[in-house]
Amino acid sequence: MRCSYFFKVGIAGYFLLLVSCNEKNKDEQEINASIAVGELAPTPVKTAFASYTNFQYLIQSNGKLKSLKEQTIVSETDGEVMVCKAFDGSQVVKGGVILQMETTKVKFRLDRASLNEFNANKEYESQLLSYENLLKDKREEEGNAIRQKLKISSGLAGAQQDIKEATYDLSKSVIAAPFSGRLADVNVQLGKYLHSGQTLFRIYDPTSFLLETKILEADAPWVKTGMIAEVSTVSQSEIKFKASVYEINPYVDPDGMITIKLLIANAQGAPLFPGMNCTATIKVPVHRAVVIPKDALVMRNGKPVVFTMEDGKAKWNYVSIGKDNGKEVEITAGLRNKEKVITTANLQLGDDAPVVEDNTGKLLVNEN
Repeated sequence: MRCSYFFKVGIAGYFLLLVSCNEKNKDEQEINASIAVGELAPTPVKTAFASYTNFQYLIQSNGKLKSLKEQTIVSETDGEVMVCKAFDGSQVVKGGVILQMETTKVKFRLDRASLNEFNANKEYESQLLSYENLLKDKREEEGNAIRQKLKISSGLAGAQQDIKEATYDLSKSVIAAPFSGRLADVNVQLGKYLHSGQTLFRIYDPTSFLLETKILEADAPWVKTGMIAEVSTVSQSEIKFKASVYEINPYVDPDGMITIKLLIANAQGAPLFPGMNCTATIKVPVHRAVVIPKDALVMRNGKPVVFTMEDGKAKWNYVSIGKDNGKEVEITAGLRNKEKVITTANLQLGDDAPVVEDNTGKLLVNEN
């Protein structure tokens, strides 16, 4: 009997304890629900305005810098360098003398050719007198042919040709700057003996640069000459240079790439040098659309969602998206122009969650 009594008492105590725990859990759930509904502190968020504007599709690429105007200078004659103003990095002006080679032998040839011309000219004039009567009855064309034969037979034509060749070689002994620029890869010095065809230096214009880069053939139909771009060097990525599409090679290489050239504007005095590694962003205006910052877009259950801010609450919006340029996203459905979208803390928000703005909402881009 006593065992039965204690057993019943234990059972009763267990049920009382279970009821007490259930009541406690119920109270905690009610408190949590109450906090979730109205007592949570608003979440600080940043916002931006959706904007109906020209959506820009951004094409990223890498390449190397080269000067728009560049020329490799080679020696066109043999001889010793007597004057040398060529140094790596030196500035030159158009027409300025950079190299002067030894000219004694060439001048000797020119003097000899001049003497031969003088003697040959006297012989020509003597022969011409004997043909004076004959030339009177000839047509102009026939007369000119006879005179040319006399020049050849007298040696005058050969002497005149020797003068031309010596004068030409003399001009090649002086190397002047074909345009104003800067020298690089200098391979010559004072006293060095040069041979015809030897590479001397490179000259380039430091005020105008091209970035040669490659883009995917899939992006090629979007790119047109004159389109705006931005270029930055790998070493100083924070500095942006304005550029434009200058040239498009329509031939697709074996890797499925198209070569394009971007012209950098206002490169005067900029820290740019040929061969620099650079990155480029080509801005392709696709069409007008509602555009939002990429940070405003989140994925929930595999679907794109954007939270808008209305009367201090976050509002859940399913959206349809178009192109993504890495910074902005095109919204094809689900949002209207100038709606205020939440760009931070949106991964933890729910519909109607209290939020407070910690910035002044601004238009994403200027409307056009």
